[in-house]
Amino acid sequence: MKINALIFIILFLAILPQAAHSQGNEFITVKDIDALKTKLAAHTSSTFSIESNFIQEKHLWMLNEVLVSEGEFLFKKENNVKWQYTTPIKYTIIIHNGLFTIVSNNKVNEFSIDSNPLFREINNMIVTAIRGDFIDNTDFDAEFFENQSEYLSRLSPTNSQVGSMLEKIEIYFNKKDMQVIKVVFREPGDDFTLITFQNKKLNSELSDDRFLIDTK
Repeated sequence: MKINALIFIILFLAILPQAAHSQGNEFITVKDIDALKTKLAAHTSSTFSIESNFIQEKHLWMLNEVLVSEGEFLFKKENNVKWQYTTPIKYTIIIHNGLFTIVSNNKVNEFSIDSNPLFREINNMIVTAIRGDFIDNTDFDAEFFENQSEYLSRLSPTNSQVGSMLEKIEIYFNKKDMQVIKVVFREPGDDFTLITFQNKKLNSELSDDRFLIDTK
């Protein structure tokens, strides 16, 4: 599968947003990494589901216009993920029961995660980023930073195939409750996307039906 096609499928790949460099709010290296890891591990172990709206901003170096999409995100332990884009077009990505499913224009494409090493890595990458579940994860080299209100973790994939299309994952956490505020993915090159989460609900009851295909 071509890298550009894969990027279109997962609708990610981003760089650090400009706001992170605002005056008086610069990130510095975390001194007590063990304490931060303890906080992250506690939050991860207590998070069983996530329900959130999101806004995605897609920046392409060849275009001056920013492509903005909106939708709903769902996560349920252990490994159920749904990205449902509602505007400007309807587009859904589902990870459920070992399948990576894409629904576009009522057309359904399914890929087995276990039988496809690349999709397995993408699945791991998505779930790791959203849950913040990267403590001692050998698939990533991690760096940790902080400012007055947020923690920032920058993850570099150790898998060479993933690294060829994805340079870094950058995850922002609210210091007060350790919730993921936004996730950005940096591609080698100048194209980038920023995904920001809004109206997040943790540990609500999500039935498996929410992760089934709906082409209506």
